[in-house]
Amino acid sequence: MGDSSVRLQEKPLRLLTVLLDNPQRLVTRDQLRERMWDNDTFVDFELGINVAAMKVRDALGDSAEKPRFIQTVSKKGYRFLLPVEVLGPELTAPTVVDSPSVAADPPTAQATPNSAHSAHSAHSVRNTWLIAALAAVVLSAFGLWLFEIETRNRDPGQIHSLAVLPLRNLSPDSSQDYLADGITEDLITNLAQSLPLRVISRTSVMRYKQTSEPIGQIARQLGVEAIVEGAVARSGNRVAVTVQLIDATEDRHLWAQKYERKIEDLLAMEAELSQEIASQVSGKLTSQRAVKVARPGPADPQVYELYLLGRYQWNKRTADGLLKAIEYLQQAIKLDPNYAPAYAGLADAYVILPTYDSVDREKSFDKASGAARHALELDDTLAEAHATLGLIAVNYWLTQSAEADREFRRALELNPSYATAHQWYAYHLALLGRRDDALAEMKLARQLDPLSAIINADEGSFLYLAGHNGEARERLQQAIELAPNLSDPHEGLALIDLEENRKSDALQEARAGLALDATSPGTMADAGYVLAVTGHKEEARKLAEALDDLARRGSTLAIHPAIVYVGLGERGKALDALEEFAASEKGAGIHALALSKVFDALREEPRYQKLVAEAHRQNQ
Repeated sequence: MGDSSVRLQEKPLRLLTVLLDNPQRLVTRDQLRERMWDNDTFVDFELGINVAAMKVRDALGDSAEKPRFIQTVSKKGYRFLLPVEVLGPELTAPTVVDSPSVAADPPTAQATPNSAHSAHSAHSVRNTWLIAALAAVVLSAFGLWLFEIETRNRDPGQIHSLAVLPLRNLSPDSSQDYLADGITEDLITNLAQSLPLRVISRTSVMRYKQTSEPIGQIARQLGVEAIVEGAVARSGNRVAVTVQLIDATEDRHLWAQKYERKIEDLLAMEAELSQEIASQVSGKLTSQRAVKVARPGPADPQVYELYLLGRYQWNKRTADGLLKAIEYLQQAIKLDPNYAPAYAGLADAYVILPTYDSVDREKSFDKASGAARHALELDDTLAEAHATLGLIAVNYWLTQSAEADREFRRALELNPSYATAHQWYAYHLALLGRRDDALAEMKLARQLDPLSAIINADEGSFLYLAGHNGEARERLQQAIELAPNLSDPHEGLALIDLEENRKSDALQEARAGLALDATSPGTMADAGYVLAVTGHKEEARKLAEALDDLARRGSTLAIHPAIVYVGLGERGKALDALEEFAASEKGAGIHALALSKVFDALREEPRYQKLVAEAHRQNQ
């Protein structure tokens, strides 16, 4: 295999080093604890040793059931099965000496030196790279000592950014994934609402749910200094959660702990866990400001489970998932009509449902508004409900601009790390003509949720509107890499290609987006415009007619067919649609002026100039 290396975090590296110092001899758990932690360190040592051993086995391709390298001696410790020979200058290192009770422990058949040596011989060629890596670990002992000296006194209060990786579901039943995901999301929300640091949003961290990437690499990808990781196991009515906090900049474990509670005490446990993590990250701050419980618990634990199931389905961002989310959340509300987070979740489902399903927009928005307002009557500190009301107000911007501003500001005051609120707020700022501020909000949204395809795509669209085509192209291409099935960034790239006179590339991107989602009004409109401009007018006209029909049925807005009519050169029809859009009592005709370059082709038209004047008047 050539030159290879096995990357380990600090604690697994320490454990492996101790075992290699004492090949084929039992190293007790107490001896490991003494070598792996300082005397003044407070962690759950049993958990820390178990996790470190698991990570070493993962790195070596070993297993506890059929060990080739590391054997577990039940309730005592671990034994490295193979002989170790260090080539080169001899290194001096403290040696762990077996106690009399350990020496009396008879080796198993797997643990005998002869059988271990035979296994080693049988796999010698295949594992040459691995043995070389193990030798390299021994040779790095002096480097590890230097690392300890350099990092021992680092102040964890220097951490300014954090990501909570998806907690692993260790329950026998894989259907309990929703519980692990729900606890992860609540920890993110608790910490984001309580600490003045950047906490990465759920969308980005969930991409690491099944990953085996090193912590340092994940931290670099997310742009954070600290990582929280752990696992959840449910058995009947009890839930066990294990977590550890890692300083990713120095690959150093700061803290680890295990919690076990009844299911009805889960929210209290989450609050306690969040408080402890926050204290470890920034002790001085949290001693004065307690972590706020993001979601007060219902009396009935079944209500909380239904809520978690609803959020789990909502996060799938599919029509089917949203409908299932609505069903679960309605069940939760039926059992507990006073559980505010269930209403906030229901509002979130209804507000984005028109994007994924052919439903009446106004009816869906009305349901979203009613659920969000009821949630805030029960608990006015739910950032999600405020952001949902802000998005609804953006869609009725001409009459509700002030409400949009008020709701977004309140959402971000409650949770400054809520990426979706920053993303939606950017649209409101764009409608006000504050393009630079809108770009800044969208950039912040991406920093909080760097692996969100839709946020990358939206930022790309905003950069294109601002004339930054190079940066826009980078963001749109990043969105495609993150979500190859997302149509929006293809249409954005098509518009950039068309503006730069690469018509064949524009046509290819437009068709690619349309093939991915032939029912999204936004995709249909942009693709229709590109098709029309590149000479495929019959296809474009069919899209315009389909959009007209959707607009008459209330499933989209008149702005969408107007975009295609501009491409077709039918300015009268385009202006008719824009005037209808602007004149609507609940409309937002200014959308067409602020959020699309397509309508620049109409700027010499008196009717368009009247719309521009009205837009300026609304912005006063």
